[in-house]
Formats: sequence, C-alpha cells, structure tokens
Amino acid sequence: MNERILLVDYENIKAVDLAALPDDVKVGFVLGGRQGTLPTALAVKAQSMGSRFDYVRILGVERNACDFCIAFYLGELLHANPQAECVILSKDKKGFDPLVKHLTVERGFKVRRVSEQQDAFEEISGVTLKTPFERLIWLLKKEKVLPRTRKGLEGKVKSWFEDLSAAERDGLVAQLFEGEFVKESEKEELTFFRAQLR
Repeated sequence: MNERILLVDYENIKAVDLAALPDDVKVGFVLGGRQGTLPTALAVKAQSMGSRFDYVRILGVERNACDFCIAFYLGELLHANPQAECVILSKDKKGFDPLVKHLTVERGFKVRRVSEQQDAFEEISGVTLKTPFERLIWLLKKEKVLPRTRKGLEGKVKSWFEDLSAAERDGLVAQLFEGEFVKESEKEELTFFRAQLR
C-alpha cells in the first residue's frame, strides 16, 4: 500500500483532529514562528502516533515562510516515494494550487490541497468505504449545499465517479431514491433527508 501523508499548514489551519485520521496516514505539521506550542490534547494524541507524526517549526515570521517550507518537504517526500499520496491542509489556495496543478498534471504525482480536514481522505479512523454507494453517501454528507435537481445530482455523481460507467452512475442515483435518501417533487425539485445521510 502506498504511503499517505498529510502536511498541515498549522499557521493557517488550527482545527485538526488527529484521532479522526485513517490509521495509516502520516502527519507533518509546519508551525509558524509565532506559534510556541501545540494544545495539550493535540500534543498527547500526536505523541501516541509515534513515528507517524512529525513537526517542523519555522523560526522566522515572514509571509509565506510556512508555505515554502511545506513545498520543500513535499518535494523531499515525493523524491523518496513518488507513489505517495500527499495532501496539503491549508486555506492558501493561491499559494499551493498552482504547485499542486503542476505536480499532478505535469509530473503525475498524487498531490491535493484541501481547506478542511474532512476533505483530506475518504474515510475516518477505523472505517473503510467499501462500495461506491457508501462513498456517495459519505460525499453527500460533506456537501454544504446539496443539488436541487436530478440533473444537478447526476452531475455531482458523474464528477465523483468518473471511473464508473453511465449505467453504474445511474444505478447509484436510483439507489438514493429507492432508499429514500432523497425525493423529487412535482416541480422536479429535490429534497434530501439529512437524517438518512448520517
């Protein structure tokens, strides 16, 4: 199994729940010069992860210092393991997205940037998503705004499951309706039942 690594821009993102990460994920924190210590609960959990957790503290307080540091360590990680899946947890879209695009499109690496931890990996600690339908429910749970029409829902499913055939994607949509996760009104508007998505 290929390595999975989460690089956290802790100067930019403070809400990190290490306990919610899948058990195989390695974590690297980059702390800015103004950040002295980690919160106690976070430090205790980090210690329990052993070699799966590491951190670097940047001494300077200059703008983008953490970003450059993350880019450097990302390069080291990919050089050592080109097949690794690396996720950058940072809200700095302008800083990281051009780098991510270059590394994925031009170099073929598996690199992503996410703004929230829940978008980093497709499962939580101790839980594996075994079927496309389980993954679909998980993705819908994360959506802040759910599709309003069947066409919008079908578009979401297509973007999430590009590797499936059109018939398989139609089957996933049908399963949502059959399982009463969603219903369609006479005006062709969708209503999702959030309780069913939990």
